[in-house]
Amino acid sequence: ATALARLGDPRTARAAAALATNELRVAYALHPVRLLAELRAPESVPALITTLERRLRPHDPYRRVALACVEGLGELADPRARRVLNEALAHPVLAEAAVGALARIPRQKKSS
Repeated sequence: ATALARLGDPRTARAAAALATNELRVAYALHPVRLLAELRAPESVPALITTLERRLRPHDPYRRVALACVEGLGELADPRARRVLNEALAHPVLAEAAVGALARIPRQKKSS
């Protein structure tokens, strides 16, 4: 994953997003998820949100993928992730990481 990130090829992010969100290949999604966070590409946040939403289903066996999504969204600190990270708080395996991820997202300023 690190080697791919260093290449700087713009196709890498699109490929990682496709692999991370492919429901037929969830067992192999861990590295693409981590790569998306490292790349910080425009595709990263939407792909991580989609992947995490799917992993929040009851009895989903891919908790490591879900945890990597939570951690990646925290690294990216994008406000678009707030909703799905709040949903992750309800999952004991993800709650601590979700609290940390939410803390990294800047607060929205209230307009007067």
